[in-house]
Amino acid sequence: MRTTPPVDSLVREPSTFATRGQLDFEATARAQSQGSGGQGAQIRRTIPEGCVARSHKKRDLRTRCNQPPRIEFPEDRLRKEFYRNHPFERLNPRIMLEHAGKRPQKWSRLADGGGQVTGESVIRYQHYLMEASGLSKQEAYAQATKEFYAVRAREEMEAKIAQQEAHFYGAQPLKKPFSAHQLAVEDKEICKNADVFAARQEEQRMRDVLSEKMFVAAAEGS
Repeated sequence: MRTTPPVDSLVREPSTFATRGQLDFEATARAQSQGSGGQGAQIRRTIPEGCVARSHKKRDLRTRCNQPPRIEFPEDRLRKEFYRNHPFERLNPRIMLEHAGKRPQKWSRLADGGGQVTGESVIRYQHYLMEASGLSKQEAYAQATKEFYAVRAREEMEAKIAQQEAHFYGAQPLKKPFSAHQLAVEDKEICKNADVFAARQEEQRMRDVLSEKMFVAAAEGS
């Protein structure tokens, strides 16, 4: 301690790592500051050759989740166009029946007489015409919708004829749907039961009043 007097700083800066003022961008900045009088000088860092500048902003550090590729079929575009032109076709009831063990339907014809004709049938038939017959998209759409309109007209005519035959045989149309009729019957029974319950409550109240009067009279007589 006596031979080595204490220094001003306990931590000495190694001269090996003292690179202050020796880097390229610092020398450039010093020259610019001296040329401009030292006012308003900005240090611009030069990126070494072969390096890429990276942004450490919060939006760039977000982890991007892997998304599966979008699966598209050729019928998807045809389906979108058909239901855009026929929006009410989605409201028609469909027969949800699985044809297990049967041969798949051949789409050489729109209606083969063995199933229900829906919008999906038109889409499959249009795709078949485009692939097998070599028709364009518009030509296949025109032919498929033409046959579809004919099928719908035939079904509507059959429904009208069936309604007329039922009327001639003495069938009477319902004034209200069956569900509404059942709800009306249920409401009627509920009202009837409510009247019976009210009458029973009134009868019980009269019995309680009569019992109370008899108890008071017996107490006064004793």
